[in-house]
Amino acid sequence: MDSPFKTPSKRSMSQRLPSSGSSSPFTPKRSRIKRISSEGYDSVSRILAFDESNSCSPTRRKLDFLSFSQNSLLHNENERIQCEQTTPVKIEQSNFEKKILLSPSIKVNPKRFNISEQDKNTIKSSSSKRSGSTPSKKLKLLNVIAGCKKITSFFKPIQERPDSIKKDVGNHFSPAKHKIKEENMDSTIENCIKSDKQIDSPNKNDNINNIQVPTPKIFSVSSTYINEQKTSPRKKVMKSPLSNKTKMKDVAGQVTPSKIGSINNSPITSPRILEYLDNKVDISGGDTYSRFIKSIVLRAEIFCFGKEDIMKKIESATNDELKIYGRLIARKHGWIRSNGPDGLQKYKELNLCDNFDSVLESLATKQLINTDVTSCELNILLNILKTQELRELQKTFNIKLSSSKIQTKPEMIKSFINLVKNQRTFCGNSTSNLKERVKNIIGYCLKLSDTSRNDIMSCLIYESYPYFSGEEKDRFRDCFTKFSMVEKKLLKFPTFEAKRVSINFSSKDSFEMYRIALNLRHEVQLLIEQKDHENAILVLCIIFENFKSAVCDESIIESLSNIPTYLRKYSAISVYAHTLFKNITILKKCTSNVNLAKEVLEFLLKHKEFSMSKKAHLHIELAKVFELQYKQLDLAANVILDGLKDDNITELDRQILSKRAVMYANRKVRKLDNELKNELLSVASKPGKEPPSTTISGKIISVKEKGSSGRKQVYSKMTENGDCHYMSVEELALSHYKSQGFLNGLHDEGQLIKSMFLLCFWEIIYSSYTPHVLFISPYQDCPLDWRTRHFYKIREEQIKNRMAELKKMNVVQICDILKNYCDEYCDTQSVVNWKYMNVDNLPLCQTLLECVGIEVFLAIGDQILKDGRIYLHGMPDLVVWDVSKHKCMFVEVKGPNDKLSEKQYSWLLKLMEFGANVEVCHVVGNGGKNNNC
Repeated sequence: MDSPFKTPSKRSMSQRLPSSGSSSPFTPKRSRIKRISSEGYDSVSRILAFDESNSCSPTRRKLDFLSFSQNSLLHNENERIQCEQTTPVKIEQSNFEKKILLSPSIKVNPKRFNISEQDKNTIKSSSSKRSGSTPSKKLKLLNVIAGCKKITSFFKPIQERPDSIKKDVGNHFSPAKHKIKEENMDSTIENCIKSDKQIDSPNKNDNINNIQVPTPKIFSVSSTYINEQKTSPRKKVMKSPLSNKTKMKDVAGQVTPSKIGSINNSPITSPRILEYLDNKVDISGGDTYSRFIKSIVLRAEIFCFGKEDIMKKIESATNDELKIYGRLIARKHGWIRSNGPDGLQKYKELNLCDNFDSVLESLATKQLINTDVTSCELNILLNILKTQELRELQKTFNIKLSSSKIQTKPEMIKSFINLVKNQRTFCGNSTSNLKERVKNIIGYCLKLSDTSRNDIMSCLIYESYPYFSGEEKDRFRDCFTKFSMVEKKLLKFPTFEAKRVSINFSSKDSFEMYRIALNLRHEVQLLIEQKDHENAILVLCIIFENFKSAVCDESIIESLSNIPTYLRKYSAISVYAHTLFKNITILKKCTSNVNLAKEVLEFLLKHKEFSMSKKAHLHIELAKVFELQYKQLDLAANVILDGLKDDNITELDRQILSKRAVMYANRKVRKLDNELKNELLSVASKPGKEPPSTTISGKIISVKEKGSSGRKQVYSKMTENGDCHYMSVEELALSHYKSQGFLNGLHDEGQLIKSMFLLCFWEIIYSSYTPHVLFISPYQDCPLDWRTRHFYKIREEQIKNRMAELKKMNVVQICDILKNYCDEYCDTQSVVNWKYMNVDNLPLCQTLLECVGIEVFLAIGDQILKDGRIYLHGMPDLVVWDVSKHKCMFVEVKGPNDKLSEKQYSWLLKLMEFGANVEVCHVVGNGGKNNNC
């Protein structure tokens, strides 16, 4: 029977390692394995590509690699048959005579596939269940890190390898002789960037930004942090006149600055900063929470940003106080009652300190927490009460209840608001009386002080901006988890020379603008998640006004012109530009201003130096507005024409714009005039060579159930013994290519071959290149210029030299380098995907490299380094190879009604240009509406 194929399942973003550039969305989920009973196959077997034993321990264990040598292939025939039979999952179903085999990708995540609920329930009931409660985020992160497993082949090769590669590949790996020499540091760094050792006196603090510039004119939804109780954005707008428009300097710079000028002219007079500069502040003692709070607050840069008040509070706080405060700040911001399942009582039961009550009193004295519940608004205070408590309070105040229906909590709160508006008393204000009643019901209650919490979150933003890229609500937890795991040596980052500089923020105001921009972006995300598009549009309008005000401020533009272009994304202007473009669909729904989307797109194109990676999409979105909303095809065509005439657009952008230009030129209705049509066709890129394609058919198992739309299709295939094998479209394609002689294959979207190449360039990627600032935080897993064109320009000479060295090597020598680097850097958070690239998989790497060829291998990697933003993703789904014929093929799989994206098409053209074999495999569905094969 055909050997079932194993494909790592696609997992959601939330399941990936945060802020790790090397994590793949196509990594398999770890699972437990049930032993196959000796009686037969009555029990369910679940053996995935990365499974290793029956134990579910998170510790890492080695696997026996499936060797491709002739010796490993000539095993006992009975053992080989048993291995093939236990790989799939067999589900006994009473209403079927045939057994159904589920492929690993369907077994791991059945909800993503269009299979019946009966099959899902069978999978759920038969699989091994994890004991205990739901694992924490920290445990999930540990599982990901510990999950660097050996990749077993998706095929059982039955062919003999040629004599030249028959020997055991494991014996070929000897210590590498190659070693890249470290580059000597350039003395010019002293004139532009000051390292930690250079800033030990007030006269040598060029890396501390305290230049005072005019306060920028900005609009803010709220001065408090975004997680606080929100009111209508319309009421929060603080109107102020826009600054006069000035001529904006050209900051389009695609050229990375070769020298960074001084960013500080005034000395720091306070002697306290010297303690922080010399790292004399003690952050030891206490628990992880207290040390984490100290590490983000007690920093010299924070002192210069005017956060001295919070620094004094944290510095004077005891370890017991920080133990409690750290846990409180990790929670969602709001009032916390003493009792309850998630109240203050749980911290007391943890015995974190000797006297819990005195610690809370001390925190209140330092104004780190607020215990006066009557200071908040009445609606917020009432919201703290439970529904039953509100009902009892209604009876106390004789509020008539509606007999027709049960009141919801918001309706009950509204009834109290109406009461205090209409009621008049002789003994005081009715609002105060109601607040006192509520206070007696609530009992002891606290909330973090807004000012102190905002200051700490600002410190956290400053500490984490070089490496954090998630949502604001997850920033504290993500950064704390990294800090904790690094302390426990469960997580490690590359070794590099980090500069403690604030080059991104030339003043306190520039950082404050950045913080406000992040909070506004987060508020838009929350409103869209709540489907409150009306208020989301209001916040987006505020962002648009802030954006227009900032780009017209000469001092802001001047400060941005002094930093490298790859650092500009950490500015408020870039955050505003990105947020506006990302939510352009929401802006099109604005009814109060039908021209809003057009105005935003035109302004973004006018200042496209802040949206360099989105230029082509900006042109296309504006063209769509003219075409669909204003019915002006000629204006839409001119927008595309302007984009094609831009000499700085990438090759991929030109392909995208050319496709739209040809579509406009060939319109049959509302045609363009001949002159504009001919001009469009003259500047549009000619269609490239179409990649070879093949078409295969598969029987679709379609299920029409509620919620089944949007799921991946499941295909069935009959095995030799009559069983029915359920598989994904990629696994069906793998089965086809196995029958064509490609007995080895992976569904990894190029993860393995990319990781092999990047590992060969480890020392070049993580070296310093003066005077460029590439590493600021020790928690970075890649340099700041990663995935930009500046990456190649800065390291061009070193990359070319390394490429020349690799071209002179043979496959075994390259694998020697991979082995040495795996031994030294394995499991380090980096651009390398260690789930694929590890020591156990080196034999697999060698066979793949032998079939791909060194020239094609280096050409693929060179293209990634030159333009990582485009080519780090989008590689073909499959790579299949024939060891005996030294033949390899990259395959993009397309199911019914699925088309190639521009990035996928661009990758296929590049691979063809490099001399690689490529093919597009179109899968045509036939068959049925039931679960029978």
